[in-house]
Amino acid sequence: MKPDYWNKTAQTMPQQELKALQLKLIKQQLNYVYDRSPFYRQLYDKHKLRPEKIQTWGDFEQHVPIVRKDDIRDYQIATGDPYGGLACVPQSQLCAIWTSSGTTGWPTMGGYTREDLDIAIEAICRSYWDAGYRPGMRVMTRHGNWHWLTPITWGVIRRLQMRPVMTGINVSAIKAYKPDAFPMITTETAAALLLDAIHKAGEDPHDILGQVQIISTMGESLTDTARENIQRDWGGVQISDGGGCGESYCWFFEGGDPELPGAHYWADIGYAEVFDPDSMEKIGDVGRGELIATNLRVKGVPYIRFATEDFVDMMGDHSTHFSHPYGKILGRSIWRVNVNGNSFLPYDIERILQRFPETAKAQFFISKEAPVQDKLTVSICYDERLTPNPDTLRDKLTTVFSQDLGVASEITWVPLEVIPRPAPHKLVKFIDRTKKK
Repeated sequence: MKPDYWNKTAQTMPQQELKALQLKLIKQQLNYVYDRSPFYRQLYDKHKLRPEKIQTWGDFEQHVPIVRKDDIRDYQIATGDPYGGLACVPQSQLCAIWTSSGTTGWPTMGGYTREDLDIAIEAICRSYWDAGYRPGMRVMTRHGNWHWLTPITWGVIRRLQMRPVMTGINVSAIKAYKPDAFPMITTETAAALLLDAIHKAGEDPHDILGQVQIISTMGESLTDTARENIQRDWGGVQISDGGGCGESYCWFFEGGDPELPGAHYWADIGYAEVFDPDSMEKIGDVGRGELIATNLRVKGVPYIRFATEDFVDMMGDHSTHFSHPYGKILGRSIWRVNVNGNSFLPYDIERILQRFPETAKAQFFISKEAPVQDKLTVSICYDERLTPNPDTLRDKLTTVFSQDLGVASEITWVPLEVIPRPAPHKLVKFIDRTKKK
């Protein structure tokens, strides 16, 4: 397939030039935040860091400290500053304000200047254009007004000259207006909720959704089985899966070429590093670990060397299509359990559950019972319509967990309402019980 670019100059920038640009922007950002952000000035003074001393990649890696969400929350609590001391402009210069979903704790707050929003829209336009979104498409979106993607998505719709259906996502509107795409269906959970609504309305999803060409999922790592299930239920729709936290500007989205696996992020807008989440030693720019993100161009509420808590598989450059790195977000780095020396994410369990019709919706959570535990503890909601004998299903799953993951497991059946839901489109799939002991 012949490549088609939204911004060919930026998307095909030679890697040597791209790395030089990143370092230049990082040095500018360090000086910028030190002069304007009380949080960064306090942090850098504590570490005896003067921004002008950072001249090389080695300087950056050795001397610039990692920032964690708890550092920002502590500053929020101590000062009452909703932005945790990160804001570098007066609030009057922020044209949009958002919060995180609170999936991993107290929500953090962010905001866009007009220039920041323009940069964010540019990043998503590149990804959506690559996925196949085009001018004239009728589109519907679903996410709350609080979400960091909301102002970006509307900006992308305008810039790509698509036609928004301003009705909200509901069965009658989809049936009447026949959207071509859902640029932000959000999670697989949200996609399933829409299918349930269609069934409850007495309609056939293939009839209602048959004209939909593309949907973009984000917010929960999409397994191969989940992708197959959505494509089957949505009549073969193309899926562009994405991921990333609002603070990072390292947002991963898949393109439309099946020969190019994985999802790119734009390295002239954000810089991603991979760290071992336990030792916090740098693995590199490629590998599996926690994503540490640096905003290269943000001026409103910048995040520098921010520990996103996203567990990623970064794979570097992989084609002549783009010169930018690619990878996949597998889950949250803090959502891991250690069973006899082996670490597991909810993603690992989800891939198994989705192979069984009774648990295909992957409504579950894993529990961390101890720093190292001798069995995998999983609480699962099954489909009662498809499960005549829950004990038989438990035996099947226990066997597959043992075969595929190499560990013993303890499965508890729970009703759906027991599984925490911090937002309508998200289920909590990890619970740390060690904090209560």
